[in-house]
Amino acid sequence: MSILSFDKAKALFLGLLTSSILLAEVSCAQPSESDILIAQHNNPSTSGADAKVIAHWNVVPFQSLDAPFNVGVVAFHINGVDRVDFQINGGSVQSTKEMRFNERTKTTEYWITVDPEQLGGEGDAPRAIEISATAYPKTAGIARTLDTLPLLFSPKSTKNDIAVWVSETGSDRAGDGTKANPYRQPGRALEALSKLSGSDLSAGLPIIYLMKGTYEWGSAGRPSPMLDDRWVTISAAPGLKREDVVFSYGEKVKFSPRLLKVTGVTIGGVFFAPASGSKSRLWIDDSDYVGLGVKIGRSLFYRTNWSGVYYTDMNISNVPNGANGVNLVRNVHVRKILSDAFSGSRLVINSSVDGIDRLDTKAHPDVYQIYCGNKDWENFIVYGLTATNAKSQGIFTGGCSTLDNVAIVNTLIVRPLSSNPDTPFYSQWHTPGNHLIFSGLTLPNSLFRIGAKGLRNVLVEGSMFYKLGLPAAKNSTIPLTKGFIIRDVHIVKSRRVRMPSDAIDISSGNPGFENATGGNFTPLPDSVLRNRVKSPVSGVDILGKPRNTPATVGAIE
Repeated sequence: MSILSFDKAKALFLGLLTSSILLAEVSCAQPSESDILIAQHNNPSTSGADAKVIAHWNVVPFQSLDAPFNVGVVAFHINGVDRVDFQINGGSVQSTKEMRFNERTKTTEYWITVDPEQLGGEGDAPRAIEISATAYPKTAGIARTLDTLPLLFSPKSTKNDIAVWVSETGSDRAGDGTKANPYRQPGRALEALSKLSGSDLSAGLPIIYLMKGTYEWGSAGRPSPMLDDRWVTISAAPGLKREDVVFSYGEKVKFSPRLLKVTGVTIGGVFFAPASGSKSRLWIDDSDYVGLGVKIGRSLFYRTNWSGVYYTDMNISNVPNGANGVNLVRNVHVRKILSDAFSGSRLVINSSVDGIDRLDTKAHPDVYQIYCGNKDWENFIVYGLTATNAKSQGIFTGGCSTLDNVAIVNTLIVRPLSSNPDTPFYSQWHTPGNHLIFSGLTLPNSLFRIGAKGLRNVLVEGSMFYKLGLPAAKNSTIPLTKGFIIRDVHIVKSRRVRMPSDAIDISSGNPGFENATGGNFTPLPDSVLRNRVKSPVSGVDILGKPRNTPATVGAIE
């Protein structure tokens, strides 16, 4: 399989990288008493007994449903996940014990179907749905109960879109917001929506349709509807392509709704600023973001200003940084950036970056970085990430007091194929913490240096590296890996790599790719990587292909 196409989103590339290792010691905080313990597994000597399930909703909240809707959770644990229990509006528990392919999200995850027609209730107005979920570990560990997911049931029987139309040929003065007599700017349409009575507005779903043309991003000081239970949507009119509707660059401009969804458009160099502070949420869907240049500006938004930001089915290009600090990143593809691609994002699924280059700047580029600012952070998932032509560090952590409960699964990171793998950049984990999972990684031209002594409940499995560094005492070659499980790992350059005596199934040398120099890193039929991993964390590879039994080492089955 050839894998050099960014536009196909699942581009898969790789080559060869390195160095040597030593590192340092810290301990981590125990779980709080409020955590849900698995009662029969409270023996602290059991592996993973103090490890909490790593889990997130793979759902944007506050969506409106008028038909069956699959609601999913992505969850991992060092001992495996036994099940995820869901409850809808406090009803009976629905358990799912296996990760299955969810057609709605194109993700293999734990999910159930919510059929709003079966939830009862009267009247035609939209009404609230609340879904809870708890993920339980197998054999030992700590369960995780997620924050309640708010959704909205909008009965099919009622035509309840509150639609306002905007056109490049419309008028903010003479228009009335109908399709026949549209406004000129979306800010004016938001003002019109804000003047509806509370009962009229709460009876439907506000949406602004943009006809083909170029528009200003921002409300120009006009008021907006401030709903807190449903999205105010700004969308390209039906039948248009992303490139047909363009938002132009505007400095210090903002839209004001508390919940704003933008879909089906091209956004040019806009900085996303909220109007109502930390209560605001932003959802960019099915859109292209094209920056003004990799050296212009910094981030697309400041995450401390938002209560939640969600990117789905999106392309980002020609900017300093990509999808950083986002709550949910799903099917997002970043191209041509200066620095960080997905740093600080809580859940990254089926996404990619092609082309990171800091040029002549002092940027510190990373594919995925978690930098905590001396805080205790936890619960991050990367699940299906491809990085190619990355003149950057791969995975990097730093600045954290502790960093617990992190899963990096099905991830490919490749520097330019011409790079010398024995020179920087590297992947580096310098942060103390509890419960880390590295599974299905392919870093064939990357050294991965796992540092920070005192790490515990660490799983490194089913992965291949150019070189792997493990924490060691000063002036010692003996790895400090108590609390590590290392199994089914391939290291291209094994000289000076010290493996603990309890590591299982470690191989080295040529991994046997179909065409590494041409960017094709599918293992050959007789590759040493094949038929090795007995119990992979994920039952699918980075392309969503089911894993064999036993599975192949690395991201590609």
